[in-house]
Amino acid sequence: MKEGKTRKRRLRRTLALLLALITVLSGCGSSSSGSTDTSAAAGESAATTAAEVTSVTGESEEAAASGEAQYGGDLRVTISSDPASLDVMLEDVVDAQIPGYHVFETAICNDASGNIYPQVCTYEETDTQVILKVRDGVTFHNGNAVTIEDVEASAVRWLANVSSAETYVGSVLESMEIVDDTLVFTFTEPAPLATTVMAFYDQGLYIMPKEICEKYPDSKIADEDLIGTGPYKFVEHQADRYILLEKYEDYQPMDNGDATGMAAARMGYVDHIYFYPVSDKSARVNGLLTGEYDIAIGAPQNMIDQINANEGTEVVLKSDEIFAGLIFNYAEGACTDVNLRNAILACLDMDELMLAAQGSEDLYVLNPGVMSVNSKWYTDESLGKYNNVDLEAAKEYLEQSSYDGEELVFITTKDNDYFYKTALALSEMVAEIGINIDLQVYDNATLKEYRMDSSKYDMCSVGLSSKVDPTQISFLESGWAGFYESEQKDTLIAQMKAETDFDKRYELWVELTKVLYEELPNITFGERLMVLAKSTSVQNIYDGTQKFYWNTWIEE
Repeated sequence: MKEGKTRKRRLRRTLALLLALITVLSGCGSSSSGSTDTSAAAGESAATTAAEVTSVTGESEEAAASGEAQYGGDLRVTISSDPASLDVMLEDVVDAQIPGYHVFETAICNDASGNIYPQVCTYEETDTQVILKVRDGVTFHNGNAVTIEDVEASAVRWLANVSSAETYVGSVLESMEIVDDTLVFTFTEPAPLATTVMAFYDQGLYIMPKEICEKYPDSKIADEDLIGTGPYKFVEHQADRYILLEKYEDYQPMDNGDATGMAAARMGYVDHIYFYPVSDKSARVNGLLTGEYDIAIGAPQNMIDQINANEGTEVVLKSDEIFAGLIFNYAEGACTDVNLRNAILACLDMDELMLAAQGSEDLYVLNPGVMSVNSKWYTDESLGKYNNVDLEAAKEYLEQSSYDGEELVFITTKDNDYFYKTALALSEMVAEIGINIDLQVYDNATLKEYRMDSSKYDMCSVGLSSKVDPTQISFLESGWAGFYESEQKDTLIAQMKAETDFDKRYELWVELTKVLYEELPNITFGERLMVLAKSTSVQNIYDGTQKFYWNTWIEE
C-alpha cells in the first residue's frame, strides 16, 4: 500500500470516528458532542483520533453524572470468561485480573500516564534503591494490620514467580532487607523500571498476608484464602455463573490528590459487585437491555443504535489499548523460517483484518506496533512492511522459504471473538499464494495452555495489551509464548533497562521496533477501540484502560 493511500484511509477513519462519536454521544444525551470541532480535528493523525476517543468519552461520562456520588446498591458487570483463579500476582488473564485487583492492591501504583504513586505503601526511590513503608491504617480483609513482614513475604513470592519481577528487579537485586519499619531493595546497578513493575496492575507487587504467601509459595491462591487490602473483599465464586465481591467497610482510601486511573482514591461506592462471565457479546447486550446486567463490555458495533434507542441504556466508546495480532512459533516448525513469516505479512490487508475483528472502521486504529497511539512510546516504524499488500513479493518470499505446502497449525479461540475472526480472515488471505492453514479452535484456557507448548502450533492468536514501558511486552520475554530468542532484541532491551533518559530510551525502542520487523516474531493487525454499553443509572465509569469499578456509583 502506498503512503498516500494510507494517509487517505487514516483521514477517512478520523472523520468517520469523529462522526461516530458525535452520533453516540448524542444518543447518550451528552452535551459535549456539540462542541466537537470536526474541521479542526479532520487533519489530525490516527494518534490524535484515538486520543479523542478516550478524552471525549471521559468528559461525557463525567458530565452525565448529575449530583453527588451515591453510596449503596449492587453493580452487575460482564467479563468475557470465567477465570480459574483471582490470584492477580500469578494470573496474566484480564478476566482474572479485573475482579482480582478489586480485592488485592499493589504496594505502589501508577496513574493513567504511568506516574508512580503510593498505595499500600509509601516509597522512596534512588537509582540504586527502593524503600517501601506500609502507610498508616491499612488492614487486610481479615482485620489484621498490614506489616512490613507481609510486604517482604509478598515480594519474595513475586520475585520467585513473576518473570517481569525477576527481569527488572531480581536480576539486579543486591539485597532485600527489613530496616526498622521499611523494606529496602538495593540494586547492583541503576534499576529505572523497578517501581514501574512493582506498581503495574498486570502481575505487579500485590500485597498479601505473610501466611498466605508461605502457604502458596508457587501455586495460585484458592478462593477461600483470597485475603487482600482492596476496597472490595471476596465473597464467593460460583463457576461459570458469577464472582461476588462485597465492600470492605474498613478500607482506607489513599489520597493521591488529582491522580488519574488506578492511582486516584478508591472510594467503594456500591455495596456489591457481581462479575458475570458472558463470552457472547450479543448475550451481554441482551442481558443489559433486559436489566440483568448494568455494564456490558465489548458490545457489538451493530447493536449501538439499539442500545441508544432503548430507554435506560447508552453507549460509551473507550480506548482499549489492546492489539489484535498473532505470534509465530519461533522455536520449532515451519514458521521458524523468516521468509515464510514475511510471505504471510505481505499478504495481509490490515484494514480487512481489523474490520473482521471490530465490525466497523470506527472501532479501530491502524497501528504497526505494540504500544498505543496514545502512548509516548508510539512509533509507526515497520520498515515499510505493515499493511503493504504485495502478493508478488509474498510469492518471492515463499519461494525462498522451506515451506512445502504443509498445513500450518493456527490455534485460536471464539471466547475472544476477534481472535477467531482475524484468524479466519488471515487464512483466506494467505491461501491466495498457496499457504494452507489448519485453524484449530479451543476455549481460552486451552489456548493459553497450548501457546506455551511449542509442539502445538505454528501460529497463535493474541490480544497484546499496551504496557507502561515497552520492555514489559509479553512476547519479548524469552520464555513467553512464541519463544522469541534474539541477540539483537536482548542487547537493545538490556540497554533500555540501564538507561534513565527517556529520549535515549525512545531511540533504543525505535531501533528495537526495526528489529521486530526484521525478525518478525509477531504480527500486529491494529489497535482496538471498545464499545461499552451500560445502564444510564451507572455513573463515573473508569478512566484509562483498566476496568475498575470502585469509583462507580448507581444513581437513583
